Amino acid sequence: MKRFNLFTLVLVALAFFVAAPAQAALQDMWADVYTWDGKMSTDGKPTLTLKTSGITFKVLVINSDTAETLYYPSYSAAMTSLTNPVTTTNFASDTVCHDKVAFKVDPTDSTSDRYVDLIVVDTNGGYSTFVENFDKYTHTIVIDERPNILHQGTIWFGGVTVDTDTGINFLPDTFIHDVWVEVVTVASASTIDVGLISTGTSGDKDGFRVGVLLTTAGFVKDTGVITNGSTADYTAASTYGALLVTAITGSDAAASEGGKSWIGHVVTSGYADGLTYQASSTTAAGYIHYFFTRMR
Repeated sequence: MKRFNLFTLVLVALAFFVAAPAQAALQDMWADVYTWDGKMSTDGKPTLTLKTSGITFKVLVINSDTAETLYYPSYSAAMTSLTNPVTTTNFASDTVCHDKVAFKVDPTDSTSDRYVDLIVVDTNGGYSTFVENFDKYTHTIVIDERPNILHQGTIWFGGVTVDTDTGINFLPDTFIHDVWVEVVTVASASTIDVGLISTGTSGDKDGFRVGVLLTTAGFVKDTGVITNGSTADYTAASTYGALLVTAITGSDAAASEGGKSWIGHVVTSGYADGLTYQASSTTAAGYIHYFFTRMR
């Protein structure tokens, strides 16, 4: 009997030292969002500005384009579903995110059940940042908004077939260099247009890209063909819109070739500044990537 009791005690003791399988668990995650316009304090540290409005964000499974399932953070309302991407309204709400990137999530992270990825966007200017391996111990997010620097911004699309305002408003004196479409969820015989909201002066809802195919996953290259030995000259088959390219009318292009010249677009005060898109399918989804510089 003594041997049996001793054996039992040994088994119980070992149970405390053997690692149990990782169990899925909801985790509360939150971070304050700051912007940096390049200013420095007298002690040489960046001067950051806390953002309490105008922020939208999307929570992704790490190393994936799959959206995580979200709930309100615990200090708001337990186990209430939170729409992902999270809107600027919910970000600024005193009953939802409390002016923070905040949510409850069970990370789809098979390694440690700990991390998610984030896309965080400041709609006032279109600046964005990608936060890799975000977890409950990370409480600061900084978006680089320096002028005279080339920035790459990202915003998501999908689910609608009407002209849709992304919520992004470029600031005056912003030069738009280029716009690309990334397809995540394909749709047969479908396209997307990207431009500036047509309700504003000089607005053009397909001014950046027109008729970009949504039939193949990935970054969609322009379908235009170079005609005159220059990367700025395209045939009429180009998917670039009138805000980024213009037709060549001089001797540099034959009328039958429909050559085009790259011009880019400057957003000026009092004119259209809202980024918009319109897809021909509700099932297609992905991202719009835009490259821009705030000139001053």
